[in-house]
Amino acid sequence: MKILMKMTVALGLFMMSMIIFPACSKTNVEEESSQEERVQAVRVEKLEDSDLRKFIELNGNIRAEKSMNVYPVVAGKISGTTVHLGSNVKKGDTIAFIDPSVPGSRYSLNEVTSPINGTVISIPLKEGTRVDTETAVVVIGDLSKLQIIAYIPERYVSYLKTGLKADVSLEAYPDDVFSAVVSEISPVLDEATRTKEIVLTFTKNDKRINAGMFAGVKLYIKDYAKVLSVPTSCIIEKNGRKFVYLLDDENAESRQANVKLAEINTGEEIQNRTIISFTESNFELSANAKVVVQGFETLQDGVIVNIADCL
Repeated sequence: MKILMKMTVALGLFMMSMIIFPACSKTNVEEESSQEERVQAVRVEKLEDSDLRKFIELNGNIRAEKSMNVYPVVAGKISGTTVHLGSNVKKGDTIAFIDPSVPGSRYSLNEVTSPINGTVISIPLKEGTRVDTETAVVVIGDLSKLQIIAYIPERYVSYLKTGLKADVSLEAYPDDVFSAVVSEISPVLDEATRTKEIVLTFTKNDKRINAGMFAGVKLYIKDYAKVLSVPTSCIIEKNGRKFVYLLDDENAESRQANVKLAEINTGEEIQNRTIISFTESNFELSANAKVVVQGFETLQDGVIVNIADCL
């Protein structure tokens, strides 16, 4: 009887072990499969030297480099003009006549002549208007040389120097870019606006550009040659220190790699990219070094990742 009971107990234990073992095996398989599925997919970008240009964007107004108000030498009434808007004149050409006559007396007409070569850009008064020697009857400008007047915020004043290059856009020609350079810089800062006036000159004459137009100016204030940079968004900050994830030992066939956390120093940010250098003095980048730019949020140092794309 005792022998029969022992055999019954042993058989029961064996049956229980057969039930438990497959369950444990299935759980282990599922965990391994789940771990494989959890391998993070990332996008990477090759790290290499490039040139960056720091710039600021401004608004400006286009005007003639040289323009003059023309005044009569006697007071009187404008009896007529010999020019119209857009007329080209030479120095000494007659542009208007002033009748200095007063009731009871008649005088000869007085000529108003152009003091410079240029183009008539304004005739502010109509014939018959009475004027004195401080009233401009015509404005003449030299439209062969146009310039842009713009204003620089105080925080950028230290970058200013003549010769800085700029790209100019015009509302009338949104698909075209015009080149200009800084030719003059005001020696003083406006206390009211905390800005400094600069003058930019177009590098080429273009008949499409008119005085009075509004200009969008992209002024290049500093060039960086052969620097490393990464998208600012992929920089990780921990305890006041900054890091990026780099690929380590990439397997080209499986498109998998380990990642390592590398500490960096950061410099200027230009168009959503930050100039970087690595803090370790003995750290050397491989010729094919890549930085993780997307999918880094949940990574840890040393984990394996799938490389989904390389920018």
